[in-house]
Amino acid sequence: MSDLHRPTPRDPRRLLFEILVAPLLWAIPFALFFGTLYGSSLESYRAAYEVSALFAFVIRGAMGLAEHLIMPRLRKRSDGTSMPWWYGAAVYSAVSVSGSYLAAFIGDRTFMPGLLGSPRAVVVSGLFALLFTLLVGGLIYARVFYRQSVSRAVDLERMKGELTRAELRALRAQVNPHFLFNTLNTIAALIHENPRAAEDVTTRLADVFRHALSASAREHTKLREELEFLQSWLEIERVRFGPRLRVQTSVEPGLGDTLVPGLLFQPLVENAVRYAVATREEGGTVTIHVARDTNGRTFTTTIADDGPGFVPGGRAHGNGVGLESVRERLRLGGEGHAFELDTAPGRGTRVRVTLPLTGSAA
Repeated sequence: MSDLHRPTPRDPRRLLFEILVAPLLWAIPFALFFGTLYGSSLESYRAAYEVSALFAFVIRGAMGLAEHLIMPRLRKRSDGTSMPWWYGAAVYSAVSVSGSYLAAFIGDRTFMPGLLGSPRAVVVSGLFALLFTLLVGGLIYARVFYRQSVSRAVDLERMKGELTRAELRALRAQVNPHFLFNTLNTIAALIHENPRAAEDVTTRLADVFRHALSASAREHTKLREELEFLQSWLEIERVRFGPRLRVQTSVEPGLGDTLVPGLLFQPLVENAVRYAVATREEGGTVTIHVARDTNGRTFTTTIADDGPGFVPGGRAHGNGVGLESVRERLRLGGEGHAFELDTAPGRGTRVRVTLPLTGSAA
């Protein structure tokens, strides 16, 4: 166990049970054990139960103070880094043993004089400390483990749900009805004017949908396949926009086999075409640049345009679904994944996507 969760608000009735009733129940097996050890009489069982109840209350209280006062301060001092499991176990063990001897001292000075009056009595108190540490500490740690496992399961399900929603939004952004409608219109216009071009666009459309369906069923695809998909998509758009759409692509050699999240870059390229080319009579230039980073562990894909740009923090002339889809998928990707947006009105938009190097490219 790396660390203990922060205490969470509990049901008052359950808290009252843990403080007042549970120690009385915990004392029963110890009373039976020590009552049998010291004579098996009614008086020995009664005395053993009184002592066991005292130990249970004091040690449970000490463990509660450790759980709510000592451990939070230790976590705060750790500056957010997780503590090893044995560190917490050592703290709880020390608190439990200290509580045991405090209970023995209280009993010695009240209803059971001589409880610490001999070396044997001190050893017996130590035995109480050991047994109660195993019982109470074990119960607390079992509860903490249970809470952590439930919390992790909830977090995992939440992340899976977020990832599924992100992938669905990404797929919707990749091959949306507008793109399909515009492409079919292009094909219809070319059938009589240029049948060969119509056939070429149809083939590329099939390639686009084939890759989209394949990539949506897999977590990652090769960078080479993703760039070929983008090339087919851009060639279809080039038929629509003609010379208004200018594309510049540069890829550092040796990166083709590295794995990337499927259908990750297309929303970014689509945004660039939509806002830098489609909305301007003079068109625009879309630049795709892929290169290793200097750290040797990641690479960055930069997708830029020379369009109108937009105010950072605002929306890119629309609903921004493509950008948010990519941002969310990268956030769920964890370490080595990063998203950076650089834009301003009148100077275009540049998006940098950083991913970890995998396979032979690493």
